[in-house]
Amino acid sequence: MKGFTLIELLVVVLIVAILASVGLMEYQKAVEKTRAAEAITLLRSLYQAEQHFLAAHGRYAGSLESLSISFKGKKVVCTQNNKSSCWGYYNTEGIQNKDWSVELEKGKNPSISVGRISGPYAGAGFFMQLERKDGIQYPLEQMACIENRNGRFKYKKKEGSYCVDMMDGVYHGQSSASRKYDIAF
Repeated sequence: MKGFTLIELLVVVLIVAILASVGLMEYQKAVEKTRAAEAITLLRSLYQAEQHFLAAHGRYAGSLESLSISFKGKKVVCTQNNKSSCWGYYNTEGIQNKDWSVELEKGKNPSISVGRISGPYAGAGFFMQLERKDGIQYPLEQMACIENRNGRFKYKKKEGSYCVDMMDGVYHGQSSASRKYDIAF
């Protein structure tokens, strides 16, 4: 009687398990890239709305309500680490799983961002510096992937595990608030 030995069966099971885990990781990466693409599209829309506002008023908007773009979700007024105020919406509708926030930082260093507020990558997101009056920390009007270093939505996973591993970003530098990565989207 011919058959398989226990060792042969264990090797086959091990190979199938390895292939399944690799497939699952690639699937999760593809799902996250889809979510990120939606957030990046929203960030681009915010940028265009800010450019229209700048052309019409000679300055960037002071609140999200001032822009020609609407959001549904829980509105909050927040304070950044540098004590400048921002306007944000949490659980933004229209983005898959509604687990993103949209923020506009005003003041002398206006910026816009879309960030994860829940899920495995809470504290990561995308950012664009519109203007900087106290020195440039990131190239103006270029999109960056960010991982927050502190605050309510601090990124708690290993450095680079979102922006490098998931978004194929390249480390650019960090501020007291976040690590920034160059991305090609």
